[in-house]
Amino acid sequence: MRLSQIKIENFRGIKNIVVKLDRDITVLVGENNTGKTSILEALRLCLDVVKSDKTCNFSEYDFYRDESCTSLEKCDPVSITISFLETVDHPWSEHIAQALNEVIVGDRFSVIKLRVTAKFDAEAGRPLQSWSFLDDADNELVGRSVTIRELRRLRPFFFQTALRDAKDQFHSQSTYWASFLNDRNIDEALQRDLENELQNVNQKIVDAHTSFRDVSEELKRISELVAVSQANAVTVDPVPADVYRVLKYTDVNLLTTSNARIPIHGHGEGTQSLSVLLLFSAYLKTRLQLNVDQNSEPIIAIEEPEAHLHPNAVRAVWKLLEGMPGQKIVATHSGDILSEVHLSKLRKMSCKDSVTQCKSIEDGLLTKDELRKFNHHVRRNRGELLFARCWLLVEGETDSTVFTECAQMLEIDLHQAGVRIVEYSQIGHNVFIKLADALDIRWFLVSDGDPEGVRYANSAKRSLNGRNEDCHIRILKAENMEVLLCNSGYGTPYQDIVSQQQRSSITLKPNEDGYWSQVCKTIGKSKSKPAAALNALMLMREKQESGEPTVPTEIEEILMMVSGESP
Repeated sequence: MRLSQIKIENFRGIKNIVVKLDRDITVLVGENNTGKTSILEALRLCLDVVKSDKTCNFSEYDFYRDESCTSLEKCDPVSITISFLETVDHPWSEHIAQALNEVIVGDRFSVIKLRVTAKFDAEAGRPLQSWSFLDDADNELVGRSVTIRELRRLRPFFFQTALRDAKDQFHSQSTYWASFLNDRNIDEALQRDLENELQNVNQKIVDAHTSFRDVSEELKRISELVAVSQANAVTVDPVPADVYRVLKYTDVNLLTTSNARIPIHGHGEGTQSLSVLLLFSAYLKTRLQLNVDQNSEPIIAIEEPEAHLHPNAVRAVWKLLEGMPGQKIVATHSGDILSEVHLSKLRKMSCKDSVTQCKSIEDGLLTKDELRKFNHHVRRNRGELLFARCWLLVEGETDSTVFTECAQMLEIDLHQAGVRIVEYSQIGHNVFIKLADALDIRWFLVSDGDPEGVRYANSAKRSLNGRNEDCHIRILKAENMEVLLCNSGYGTPYQDIVSQQQRSSITLKPNEDGYWSQVCKTIGKSKSKPAAALNALMLMREKQESGEPTVPTEIEEILMMVSGESP
């Protein structure tokens, strides 16, 4: 029984959204304030916090607000509905069917739905909350004895926020560490032996420490003043003589690079964050079913598992997450984590015109060959592309270099604009267009002006589905980027790499149309070609320093278009 869907209405910044969840791991990505944390908090309220209708766990800031909602009284009710789905491959287990039979509904009794709501009550003058299980038509089931507690016993929820402080987690009162400390599994005979040794250690410490010895001798006079069992009734114990009391003060230390033994909370935030995740993993694997229920399977929400970690460690954390039992919902800003995530597990959050959206990759969108190429050439090395607002699709390396450098010269911040430049020649532009449309990433394709580039552009036009061609496709006026640079006054570096023997094949003069096309064709696929492009860009920068217009108009127009800058 896995959580299959959450529907949220009027909660925080979310007006209405449905998020479908993967059985194993679901990864939420998106810019700040697009609803990732709100989804995790909504799950926490339904599966961990809300226990009855007597008190309201929703604050006034949990209600969705816009310009029409100036006060809590005018806010629409919060509604959060979560669904657990049975499938042919994953039917209800016997203990689920027995414990939750009364609330299993749907086609062939395959769904459990729980709704938690909150609304302002004018009579009470404050928000009130309620919860109920639902039938097929999403109406409240009445007269059922199953409670949220039963559901939580079988599917306990755990939320690891981005703030993972070892000092808060590795102490005797914390949920996870305390579960290990409180486990009384030491053999009684061994316990007695250990406590005798502790008493001996205490005596040696007191004997060695003059101040302790002096205090101990003086305190023994208490038998002269009050009734006690014997003259030696007082002991000074630097270490508790009870084994389980000793455990309460257990420290976990890590060696530094200099072999110093330092408590975990004394290390850097990255080490603390990772240690907390590992403690959490140990709890789930060894203590959860003992502490909660032998049939329990956890639902785990983790916010920014990459927090404070070096990129090398981030990729290793993904293996840790995969190894945790139960169902995981992860919110991340890490391209390194996305490099490890299968596309089907990705949910991209966005907010446009105050409307929160959740996009995903449907099964079958890409063929096996397209998926293989995308994984090999892009996802494994450039997971951050999936965070972009816009993909500038270009044919090759030179195009990518030219657009990047020209953007800097024009002082256009492509990163701030959410634009990523993507070379599509290795796997085909259609793969990127399909993914961009599925994930609500805007795309703009630039193709060469040669016959092959025109074919690319015409193919891309078939994906527009009524959208404005000028906003998505541009065919360069020149045959390719090299010829465009040469025509714009930066041909000298290309001319310089033409050998004396090659010059004889150039029939046109520098001032004649087609001359630079002949120069570039003569160079062919020379290894010096990328270097020539860089030299051309250096000339462009030198010209810029003298105060002259430098960036070719066509390049500037494209960069303005994709970045949203005014022309």
